[in-house]
Amino acid sequence: MDVIGRVKSWPEPGDDCMAPRLEMHCGGVASNCALALTRWGISARLLGCVGRDAFGDFLLNSLQAGGVDVRWVQRTRDHMTGMAYVNVTPDGQRTFFGSRGASRLVRPVGGQSPVFAGAVAGNLMGYNFLDPGPEKLARQILKAIHARGGWISLDVGMAASKEIPGRILQVCREVDILFVSDDEAAALTGTRDPRKAYRALQRCGAREVVLKIGKRGCLVVQGGALQQVPAFNVQPVDSTGAGDAFVAAFLQARLRGWSNTEAAVAANAAGAVAASVVGAGTKMPGAREVATLLRVQRLSTRWDAVRLQVLKRLSNAERIAARPK
Repeated sequence: MDVIGRVKSWPEPGDDCMAPRLEMHCGGVASNCALALTRWGISARLLGCVGRDAFGDFLLNSLQAGGVDVRWVQRTRDHMTGMAYVNVTPDGQRTFFGSRGASRLVRPVGGQSPVFAGAVAGNLMGYNFLDPGPEKLARQILKAIHARGGWISLDVGMAASKEIPGRILQVCREVDILFVSDDEAAALTGTRDPRKAYRALQRCGAREVVLKIGKRGCLVVQGGALQQVPAFNVQPVDSTGAGDAFVAAFLQARLRGWSNTEAAVAANAAGAVAASVVGAGTKMPGAREVATLLRVQRLSTRWDAVRLQVLKRLSNAERIAARPK
């Protein structure tokens, strides 16, 4: 559960920091990504754990309304639903305070569970590896999806990169796509240079790395060469969920067979759109919102052809979806 407060400035120690209003949103890295995937027309199942409380009810109802399959979300009375207070300053930068709560108690699913039936990919979070129960479930997902010929991605997260860097570096050799920010990459590799960090992660055994570098875009490999794909310019309001929107857009592109550079352009656009609105969860952008941005904002000459190709893919998808059934 995200409780978002927009404040005029960051307080000094001991100050009161009063937000004019508070907003309550469905949140969490996995939830945001799942909701964004459904906005892209991708079927998403969520595994996790919430408390048997009003917040858990709110989250499950929001996820169901957003088209996410929550049949395998567990519930517990031992912890309240995970919550974060998100303090947002005028530049759109957000700072989180909170606890994972019930998320720490998620358990592996039964061996005969149909949760993996038909699944072609799985997306894990670095947070999964901070506690024994979530780690067991994450490894169960990894093994089950790979056994079915599917692929696994890992979105690292800042807490995991700082608290368990060795474990994350081990896991990155087992997944197929590694999503990491420049700050997370620095924590894992010890270098602030994104390109050097990228190469260091490759040397650690990461099969494919997607490195997010904020306003500078992202780094991906296309045709064996490291490419810096430019970002889109928007007026930032709240960066909550921007990274999750990025990951979902990239994943849907991979599921649909797009090139890495096309996936990166779509992902950069999705992250930009997400940063231009308050909150994440049900406000996550999908194909329509990304297409709107791509129509009005050009990229440099080298990359504008890729922008147009992504826009063409999205326009074709919209026409197919609009056909009478």
